[in-house]
Amino acid sequence: MYISNIIDFLESWAPSWTIWENDNCGLQVGDAKSKLTSLLITLDVTNEVVNEAIKKKVQLIISHHPLIFRPIPNVTTESETGKIILQLAKNNISLYTMHTNLDAAKDGVSFALARALDLKDIKFLSPLKNLLAKIVVYVPEDHSEKVIKAMANAGAGIIGEYSFCSYRTKGTGTFKGSASTNPFLGKAERLESVEEVRLEMVAERSKIAGIISEMKRVHPYEEVAYDIYNVETPHSNYGMGAIGVLSKPQKLHQFLLKVKRSLGSRLIKYNRVSEKLVQKVAVCGGSGSTLINDAIKANADVFITADIKYHTFQMVGNKIVLVDAGHWETENVVIKWISKKIKDYAKIHGSNINVFISKQSTNPVFIT
Repeated sequence: MYISNIIDFLESWAPSWTIWENDNCGLQVGDAKSKLTSLLITLDVTNEVVNEAIKKKVQLIISHHPLIFRPIPNVTTESETGKIILQLAKNNISLYTMHTNLDAAKDGVSFALARALDLKDIKFLSPLKNLLAKIVVYVPEDHSEKVIKAMANAGAGIIGEYSFCSYRTKGTGTFKGSASTNPFLGKAERLESVEEVRLEMVAERSKIAGIISEMKRVHPYEEVAYDIYNVETPHSNYGMGAIGVLSKPQKLHQFLLKVKRSLGSRLIKYNRVSEKLVQKVAVCGGSGSTLINDAIKANADVFITADIKYHTFQMVGNKIVLVDAGHWETENVVIKWISKKIKDYAKIHGSNINVFISKQSTNPVFIT
């Protein structure tokens, strides 16, 4: 197995087109063509993590937070980042980062946080928008199945956990080809009227070019009539934050103790509200204050995230219980899920790569 195989797999789960603008993800150091027998997963890349990777003789480190977040003017031992990059290069260790694309993925950071708190019926709190398009193509009815199959295999027709989703409407199409045409139905230079199917399938905008290419490959017409419409329908497979329910309502103070135990948080901060029962819980790993209104609109009893400002606690009043459980604590829960997915992938492909979870605590915040 090669590093590129793992990267392709990870990007099928957390694709690069969901990365936020100005974020820096992907292969940051190394060679994707290198052979892979061992890898190490961590939230952050520190000198301690690199030393651990060297001792374990891994060829790849996978991190959530980027080592190189902003452009750096040089790579020297004068900076901590430069030291780490040089150490990685010296020991032939590649570095791959999954940041906001992992935040936005199903089973990513927020889903892992929701599962750590034993939430059920987990969904995205704020599904991503403006990622989808609808492809409409007109095709003879007896060729519709072939066209649908080609488009679906290229990535069209996926809605949530369903694939091959399409809608067909029968109608009549007209055309008149010039003398240089060779129509599949009818004759050139004659107005023709044929029975067709209007076929509609939704697709991610990033996949449109490949889907259109496959559709044209199997379509019988020499000049295919099709339309592409951008749609604002939220994407059910990518989003920010998560929301779910507890199997049974819990008193607030009991639930807060559960949060501390489940995440290993030594300290949590929350706004003062009257004692209440908690059942519907919204979460966002890391800095998720921008989703507070989404949590309120979803009628969540509690919203768990990190890096909440003083005045934010003040402004929500009694609308919702805000819980700041720590940036590292609300994100580190995803590491074991990355490990599981890679192990499952390797097993399916008959590879015995070693998958290690770093034993280093990379949390830069200390509490006394």
